Amino acid sequence: MLWKIIKILYREVHYQMLKENVTISSNKKKFEDSLKWQANIKLGLGLQVFWMLVMGVLFGVSVALAPKDVKGIAFASLLPVPLIYAIYSTGLTASYLQSGRVFEPLKPLPIRNLNLLVSLSIFLEVLPALFLMLPSALFLGDAIATAMGIAWVLVTLIMGHAIGLFIQVKFGGVHVGKGSVIRNLAKVFGLLFMVGIYLIIQLLAQFIEENIEVIAPLFKKYYIAFPMAASTVYDPPRSILILLLYGIPFGLLYIYSMRRLWESIEGIKVYGKAKLEYKLPTKMPPLALFEKDYKIIFRKTQLLGSFLAPATMTLWFIYMVFKSGFPMLQGALLMISIGMLSMVSLDASFKVDMEAFEVLRSLPLTRTRYLRAKALTMAFIPSIIEAVILTIAIFIKGAEVIYLAPYALSPLLGAAIGIGYTSMKIRDVEMPNFGIMDGILLLLLMIMPIVIAGLILFFMGSPYVYLGLGVAYVAISLIVLWRV
Repeated sequence: MLWKIIKILYREVHYQMLKENVTISSNKKKFEDSLKWQANIKLGLGLQVFWMLVMGVLFGVSVALAPKDVKGIAFASLLPVPLIYAIYSTGLTASYLQSGRVFEPLKPLPIRNLNLLVSLSIFLEVLPALFLMLPSALFLGDAIATAMGIAWVLVTLIMGHAIGLFIQVKFGGVHVGKGSVIRNLAKVFGLLFMVGIYLIIQLLAQFIEENIEVIAPLFKKYYIAFPMAASTVYDPPRSILILLLYGIPFGLLYIYSMRRLWESIEGIKVYGKAKLEYKLPTKMPPLALFEKDYKIIFRKTQLLGSFLAPATMTLWFIYMVFKSGFPMLQGALLMISIGMLSMVSLDASFKVDMEAFEVLRSLPLTRTRYLRAKALTMAFIPSIIEAVILTIAIFIKGAEVIYLAPYALSPLLGAAIGIGYTSMKIRDVEMPNFGIMDGILLLLLMIMPIVIAGLILFFMGSPYVYLGLGVAYVAISLIVLWRV
């Protein structure tokens, strides 16, 4: 009976996740196809376990290659990844349970331990992380050490789950004022962590492999602290004692949070203070629509993921460019590529208004102003990413990188091209209908500025050429948006 209820809840949670993803929910066939495999608990968890095992083998290389006397230290160094994964997965699933009112049908039923049922439903999303660390535990090369390693992974997941539940119990709800900003930033960090987990694993394994001699003394000195405590896997009595020192308090935290979890999910709390005095400000329509779009985007995790795509799709490229010392040519091409990838969010930027087109058409809003607002929505997050990259590059390389400053606005070019193409597809404030050929044409339009920039900068690599091309791209984007 318990398993049947958990299966139903799992399906409902993933239904809510797909429903929030406007790129899928707007297409009935795509939605139904996605629901078939994502909402199937055996298939869904099976695929997650398989993917985690594959990444786990890569993750465990640093443990396998480490000398016997530091294998435990290499293993312990990896534990922060499943801890963060558990915290984020718990918080994300709990938020869907709350917003989707998933447990409403269970209220009148005579079900005992409803809080435990909620917790188990959430913990299912955390459990695949065990298989991320399983190869690392096996690479410890000793049966007892492997058993202790698995025990440490389970305790780590329970710690993360308990912390995630506690955050939900104490802070889950609606945040206004400064609290909403912090919550949104945490959501961005969580998304980037989950999408970039492969890169994080590779970098962490490489770092441990290259710096094990530096890390080892630190872990031996502070073996009582987490994650250093897990390095005691070859000393079972000490490891069991420290496991209990962590397991008991976090177990109590878990019990405390679990008992109050239902109250947290059933009733939505409001945190922070909003101004009681309110003035209705007047803004230019594009700016007002831009502000409205981002209020919606930050409420919907799936939408936020679409707008973070320029960062998530280029994480490895960003890492390699900085690892090479941020050469001018590679740096310029990286920034142009991120800028052009703002076109990836073209469809999502319109789907933000999926349920609001009737209202928007009733307003004194022209098609031109609406399209310019969408260009701002598309370009904003990639521009922030570009500004961060440029700032770090200037700090690392110096004033030479200033010549690349105009490329921080290259997302405007990607947005302008996408919006310029869309203006030929719609006549009013409406949802554009893109087909396969449209996708191919937009892809070609996305690639062209990168190829042109690559050829020009490769053959004419003067700093002033870099500056001039960047200014030209910004000017073209402004002209296109002016003529939309």
